[in-house]
Formats: sequence, structure tokens, C-alpha cells
Amino acid sequence: MRRTKAEAEQTREAVLAAAIDVFLARGVSRATLEQIANAAGVTRGAVYWHFRDKQEIFAALERRANMPNEAFGDRLTARLAAQPDLDPLRELADAIREGLQAFETHPERSRILSILWLRCEYSEDMLPVVTRQREADLALQKLFESVIGLAAARGRLAPALSPELAGRALLLLVNGSVLDWLRAPGQSGLTENTTPMVAGFLEAIRGPKRT
Repeated sequence: MRRTKAEAEQTREAVLAAAIDVFLARGVSRATLEQIANAAGVTRGAVYWHFRDKQEIFAALERRANMPNEAFGDRLTARLAAQPDLDPLRELADAIREGLQAFETHPERSRILSILWLRCEYSEDMLPVVTRQREADLALQKLFESVIGLAAARGRLAPALSPELAGRALLLLVNGSVLDWLRAPGQSGLTENTTPMVAGFLEAIRGPKRT
């Protein structure tokens, strides 16, 4: 009998969930489709029905990990456009705090990012994923630059600092904090420890308000 659409989607989700477990346990390069199929409780044929190879499974997980960043940027940009009187740097600090909270309380996303950053030996066949990861980081950096640039246009950025340099520094601060947190599984406090650093950085680059 042909599987229903719901059954097919259930199988696909089971494969992805199993892949997370296997990739974390063995690393991406040592994991096999047979191990993923066994962990999912399905046949290798069922895995091939949804994914061409291990790289395609990995790419699907990578997209899932990075999708929330797009919504984060859209909400912040729309809010600043709709309310010109808002303080861009304060809104950026609040948005980053909310993003960290969402990440910290979303186990699947943190586990996927642990695979991407800690359990993946990047080889030539993984280059498309590496490229997308760099593009995701660049998009987040450009968002930071845009908001900081808005603060500069309103006279709220220290004159010695460019939005580009500040945006890059902020990205490194956030990514470095997340990476440090991922290296200690079970550790709490990502939001609690990172928020003061982000707020302090943004206050440090703030210029005097124009009169």
C-alpha cells in the first residue's frame, strides 16, 4: 500500500531525529546511512526515499538550524521601520536576548548546531553546507551592521567606530558565546551570561545623543 503523506512526513522526521543522535555520537564523517536507518527504526530504502545521501540529510539539518535567524531579522527590521523613535541599539540588545532565550530552550536546534560546529569534519563534499553556514553568518552580521548603521544615522554611534566593524565584532561576540556554551553540554546560563556582554558592548559603542 502507498504511504500517506502524513506517514511519509513522520518517517522523514524520524530519520532526521535519528541522524542528530548518530551525528552527535559518531561525528558526521564516521556516521553511515545504515546506522541512521537503524536508529530511526526504518529500512535504508525508507531513508533513500527522502534523502539521496548522508550529505543531503546533513544539509536538511543545517537549514533547520539557521531558519529562525531569518525570522529574527525580519521582526527586528519591521519593528524599527514602524517605530522611528525607538533606540536601535537597545532594540538590538533586546532582540539578541530573545534570540538567545529561544535557542537555549530549543534542544533540537542547539544539538544541530553542536553537530555543525563541533562534530563535523568538513570535506569537499560538505562544501555547499560550509558555504551556506558562512552565508547565514554573513546575513546575521549584515543585520547587525544595518541596525548599528541606523543608530549612526541618528547620531547614536561613537564616531571612531564604523557600523561594519561594530557588526563584525558583535557577531563574533554572540557566536563565540554560543560556541563556548555548546562545548559544555548541560550547562545553563547562555542567555544569562551573554546578555550583559552584548548590552555592555552596545553601550560602549554608543555615541552622545545629538541635541
